Amino acid sequence: MHELIRTKVAPPIWLGSQIRRDILLERLDGALSRRLTVIHAPAGYGKTSLLSQWRSRHEHGAIVTAWLTLEREDSDLQRLPRYILLALDEAAGQSAGEDGENTAADLPPRSALSAIVNRIAREPRPVVLIFDDFHRAEGSEVNAFLQSLIRLAPGNCHFVIASRDYPWLGQSMLAAEEQLIELTSDDLKFNRSEAEALLDRADVPPLPDDVLQRLVERSEGWPIALQLTSLSLKRGIDHIKLMERFSGSSSDLARYLSEQVLTSLPPETQDLVIRTALLDRLTGEAVNALCDRTDGWLVLERLEQQGVFLAPASEARESYRYHQLFAEYLRDRLARQDLARFRLLHGRAARHFADSGAISAAVEHALLAEDRELVGTILEESGGWRLIPQGHQAMIETALGRISPHQISASARLGLAAIYLQIKHGELAAAREAYDRLAAEAMDGEVPADLRTELRVVGDTLADYENLPVTLDDLLAREALLRTLPADDHFVLANFTETLAAKYLEGGWLERALEPVLNARGHYQALGSPYSEVFTHFLEARIRHAQGRINDAAAIIASARTLIEAHFGPRSDLAANCAAFEAEILYEQNRIEDAGALLAWALPHMEQSDGWVDVYAAAYLTAARCAAARHAPEEAFAILERAQAVAAARRFRQLALLAALCRLEITIAAQGPLETAIDAAGAIGLDGLADQMALESPHYRPVATAAAKCRAALRLAAGDHAGALADIAVLRRWAERHGAGRALVDILILQSHALREAGEESDSRAAFDEAVGNAMFQSLVRPFVDWRGFVQGALDHAGGGAGEGNRYRAQFLGGLARALSCQAQPPDDGVLNEAEAEILLHLSHGYSNKEIARLIGMSPDTVKYRLKSIFRKIGVDKRRDAVRVSHERGLLPGGSAPAEEADLLPPTGA
Repeated sequence: MHELIRTKVAPPIWLGSQIRRDILLERLDGALSRRLTVIHAPAGYGKTSLLSQWRSRHEHGAIVTAWLTLEREDSDLQRLPRYILLALDEAAGQSAGEDGENTAADLPPRSALSAIVNRIAREPRPVVLIFDDFHRAEGSEVNAFLQSLIRLAPGNCHFVIASRDYPWLGQSMLAAEEQLIELTSDDLKFNRSEAEALLDRADVPPLPDDVLQRLVERSEGWPIALQLTSLSLKRGIDHIKLMERFSGSSSDLARYLSEQVLTSLPPETQDLVIRTALLDRLTGEAVNALCDRTDGWLVLERLEQQGVFLAPASEARESYRYHQLFAEYLRDRLARQDLARFRLLHGRAARHFADSGAISAAVEHALLAEDRELVGTILEESGGWRLIPQGHQAMIETALGRISPHQISASARLGLAAIYLQIKHGELAAAREAYDRLAAEAMDGEVPADLRTELRVVGDTLADYENLPVTLDDLLAREALLRTLPADDHFVLANFTETLAAKYLEGGWLERALEPVLNARGHYQALGSPYSEVFTHFLEARIRHAQGRINDAAAIIASARTLIEAHFGPRSDLAANCAAFEAEILYEQNRIEDAGALLAWALPHMEQSDGWVDVYAAAYLTAARCAAARHAPEEAFAILERAQAVAAARRFRQLALLAALCRLEITIAAQGPLETAIDAAGAIGLDGLADQMALESPHYRPVATAAAKCRAALRLAAGDHAGALADIAVLRRWAERHGAGRALVDILILQSHALREAGEESDSRAAFDEAVGNAMFQSLVRPFVDWRGFVQGALDHAGGGAGEGNRYRAQFLGGLARALSCQAQPPDDGVLNEAEAEILLHLSHGYSNKEIARLIGMSPDTVKYRLKSIFRKIGVDKRRDAVRVSHERGLLPGGSAPAEEADLLPPTGA
């Protein structure tokens, strides 16, 4: 099912006997200096032939010309990107076409788009992407995908679209920019000289001038009509009789001429052509299945020689195809004359493709056979719901819509497919109702073990979309079930173990989370799915982060970033997710500007794509904390309001609660009016959330942990040290039991302050020393800065002492003191700090962001982020104005900026 049909990316052969369209070929050469070329005309106007000629004209290697012939099933955005990448690899002469197949497998459309754009960007030569028969796959989703690809592709890429219908790909804007070429049926129709040349090459008696003129006028230069005419004349049909019946619409003309071709064939050949015309692509095996033969390949060679509009689909002759107009006529003719036979042959084709593993084609022919039982059987035997995450969602939707509800309810796998579709469409309430009913029915009957497993996997997927909590007993039951699964079913095992690890992490059972995530990675690697493998890196990094192993988490995220940039690009959806987790770690290390620079592009990107609770929480909460660290509480609260909006739209209650608790934490840490914090705590029901910390399986462990920390901090601010210590005791027991080293640092900081205020100085110092010991080798600075109101007293009495370990401790404490001092002083918006002044100096010399980044050892994102701060402080929004104003204010040496230097300044995004 993962196999791609390589003949679809092989351009058809241009036969030298065809009429060469030199004028049109010269017009098409303009495609190399335009973004988009659209060829739209009805069937039979020679679109494919013209493009084949044009491609042959540029086979010198200086241009990469990728060809893709589209079919109906390519309207599925899980499949189309894979074919585009395969076409690019084949055109570039890469032997390892597997890159094209695997890179886009299982990708969401936005990530697949990034993969294609980055693939084109790596090509130094001009790239032409030809989409033939675009009308077959055209739809709103495909149009939107191609429109984005046309807009985002590098400047060396040019698109050529051939379609019967006029595609809507944003042509109006491209036309305004003089980046569009259009060819229509008026351009493609044959003129008299071309029609005469066509008939001359057919070696038929010359037609009188008036007959030739009438032929061209009545056909309106329709190339296929003229070609069919030449074939009929070659077979001896009198031109006077031909012209007498040469009337009516284009479809009537095609029907008449096709009939003349068909009836001129021997009866046995007629039968072969009628049978085989039912298929878009023919192989010897398909001919054998449809015609009860064993010599299918010889039959195809003979039909090709007999001139019945059958041509090889590629030079290797791996498959053949009829001219589509000819084939469509024959299909319509058979359906009208012998409907029972029409359906019987489609049923045979369906069984042939099912046996060959070509499930989409099998289902399509079973539908044309109007055999509901056969459709259901093919779907069920092919895996039912399993086909959806493998890229066959559109096909499953069509098929389930054509079979009876009784068939769906009678098959658990078809029932699961219907439920999976509801999940993908966001119909979670309906999916839950249907799933619970199906699960209850399965429990009442005899259910095979493999089907019980599939029920569980789909149920877990539904629960994940619903963001439902689970208990430890639930997860232990999953572990027991895991041991019963087939060891070679990597698809089920990968999903099962990844979900198990994620739920262990979310429930706070860190000690149990690591092994299943590593097992999931192994299964994804066995499947050859780097996209899914990336998520296991995210999950492992989050586990290490929760354990307090910040350096390990940073290394894992760095390796994930390398993998993402290599396969999917530095600005893909996966890259944005990675940036969210990386920014969270940078914030922990008090690298506020670096974290903010990542989120400045990643968070808006994520808001336009899909995400899940954990990645949204990492992005929004870190962005809000970065804003608070810059003494911009209103900006922080605005970011959290955006998080609340996303939570409401996606029904992520946990995200909504975490955002509310983050706002309360920022309010408490800012040491503002206590009444404000108390009111906020009451509004979100803080006590009820914090009390869940004592439960083994709270509704959401991250929410309960955050709530208990906030309540402890609020009680400390109110002078209720005993109440705070009670909360802290519960938190500390949980953290130590499950190895939650990161949370333990927060807990120890709060405990140290509570004990100091209670007069227990010795225990207070011990708690603070333990917090420092857990943090100092992990570069974990931010907890001490965020809880600065509870840290300063302990820091004043902390010391280094002798020995190597104490030397590191003294350095860490010194760094904390400096960080606390900087945080205590709000920045002066009119004064540039040292780093900003250095960037401004390089900017005045005309360096780009990337060049400045290399000069001062920062990332380009951080430079861009700091430039925004510079612009805000001096009141400008352009690089040129920044240099001019800085010279005028004496922020740069040398008076005013030289005009010639200013003219060389690159744009802001450089």
